[in-house]
Amino acid sequence: MRKGKLIYEIGIDKRGKFVERPNRFVADVKLEDNSVVTCHVHDSGRIRELLFTDNSIGIKKAKEGSIRKTQWDVISALSDDKEDILINSSYHRYISEKFLRDEKLSPFGKYSNIKAEVKYGDSRIDYLIEKDDKKIWVEVKGVSLSLNKKAMFPDAPSTRAQKHLKELMKLKEDGDRAAVLLLVFRESDTFRPKWETDPKFSELFYEAMEKGVEVYPVQFFLKDGNIMYEDKEIKILSKEER
Repeated sequence: MRKGKLIYEIGIDKRGKFVERPNRFVADVKLEDNSVVTCHVHDSGRIRELLFTDNSIGIKKAKEGSIRKTQWDVISALSDDKEDILINSSYHRYISEKFLRDEKLSPFGKYSNIKAEVKYGDSRIDYLIEKDDKKIWVEVKGVSLSLNKKAMFPDAPSTRAQKHLKELMKLKEDGDRAAVLLLVFRESDTFRPKWETDPKFSELFYEAMEKGVEVYPVQFFLKDGNIMYEDKEIKILSKEER
């Protein structure tokens, strides 16, 4: 049994079977009483290895009083090895912040200040950490794709992710520290960018590492609707090892 530290409580209200994904924003899920509910999908990735016919899906009811087209959110889906995988990126902010604020877990240790969604140029970087009179800019990416315990990102072309890497390289060149925090939600031993999906991002990923941008893949898992941190090393594969 996997052991971990509780990071964030999400909660799953019901489970059902995946029916279809009419578009990137919604999925139809069949419940035990055979009723079908339309749920919001808060993940721009394709995640076809998780969203397929009859796969078990965890969903959560939207907050009462919220004005929206769908009253349910997709939270998770079972992998082929029966691991429940978080596939809702709206929680990445809360998970990463809880993790970074824990100085015993965070790769940056104790700091003097942390700010979220800090403006840089015409975009925003997820976090700015101030430590020892030094700025550390941190961009967060959620990773739900893993094959044979090899985590990969992205699973769809992402010009946004490419832009973030370029910005981190510029910040590093200007004298600040810059880092990518990879939230790995499926059990993995290694990580590599997914060349087959986004070769441009993959090239930029290794270029960023060469220029001193720090990359931290961190293992999390979903247990009874809660996000747990697992203390293990995930090796970043080189270009040659990919």
